[in-house]
Amino acid sequence: MIRKVLVGVSAAAALLALSAGSAQAQTKLKIGTPAAPESPWGQVFKTWKKAVEAKTNNAVSFDFFFNSTQGTESTMVDKMKAGQLDGAALTSVGLGKIDKRLLAIQVPGAVRSWKAVDAVRAAIGPEYDKFLTDKKFVPIAYADVGQAHFLSKGFAVHQPDDLKGKSPWVYSEDPILKTVYAKIGGVNPFPAELMSVLPNIDNGKINCLSIGALAAEMLQWNSKFDNAVDQVNAILVGGLVMSTDSLDKLPGDQKAAVLDTGKSMVTAATGLKNRIRNEDAAAWNRFKSRTGVTIYAPTADDIAKWEVVFKASRDALKAGTFDPGLVSKIESVGAANK
Repeated sequence: MIRKVLVGVSAAAALLALSAGSAQAQTKLKIGTPAAPESPWGQVFKTWKKAVEAKTNNAVSFDFFFNSTQGTESTMVDKMKAGQLDGAALTSVGLGKIDKRLLAIQVPGAVRSWKAVDAVRAAIGPEYDKFLTDKKFVPIAYADVGQAHFLSKGFAVHQPDDLKGKSPWVYSEDPILKTVYAKIGGVNPFPAELMSVLPNIDNGKINCLSIGALAAEMLQWNSKFDNAVDQVNAILVGGLVMSTDSLDKLPGDQKAAVLDTGKSMVTAATGLKNRIRNEDAAAWNRFKSRTGVTIYAPTADDIAKWEVVFKASRDALKAGTFDPGLVSKIESVGAANK
């Protein structure tokens, strides 16, 4: 009898040890993002986590750090390089911190429709992948943020000169909008990181910006503005990347599971691509229907004046910031897919 009890205890102990070993063996990959957990991006990321856990039998999972809790996009890139984060969901500005050429897709006026985004990504995708892999990053998925419109507070933006004397927000490390405002002249752009924008709208230091409606809604900026332009001035995009070193530590089947489910995260019928584009359009319609908001439809003359500024800005960016051949390709493909 005593022997049976001892055998039973030994078996139970072995099971507990095995269970503990399995729990300890789970690899947790740390992913930073500016998105909120309840946002469309956050919800899709949670679905991706479940898919990876299912495909790896819980051997791999994710710890998502939402709401920029791992710092600015620049900080998150530095943390990936230092091994403190395994991956991050970034806007183009954040990707540009890895390699500035990754920001070129947002040169002003070149890509202004989802059709153009898809065509440009197809044309430059292999180059973008190489820019990342050369810097020891793996592109998990390229993703969208939204169609950017000018939003303003207390005044309307019809033509470029309407921004003179105003203080539009720019990302601290974004050379594109800084170049646009320099070409207009007399504009006082206010550089700030994402989480610093709202208080600076409230205190009046930022009185206009170019942003997608869904992002503005998620960040609670939309209610702060009473004027907007019913014209897309840019498509805001980004991507989710991971450190090559982090992925290479996984066994081959687990690494494949992360990569395969990551691609599906975008391309599935309910994935990021369709969801963000549809929800961004719905958010823009909600903004336009708000009481007290004036929506301006630009005239042909307005559009022509903006095109002059955008063209001058692209030429300046070609001359000193981006590879001219890459920008020319983006311009050409974008123009053919308006």
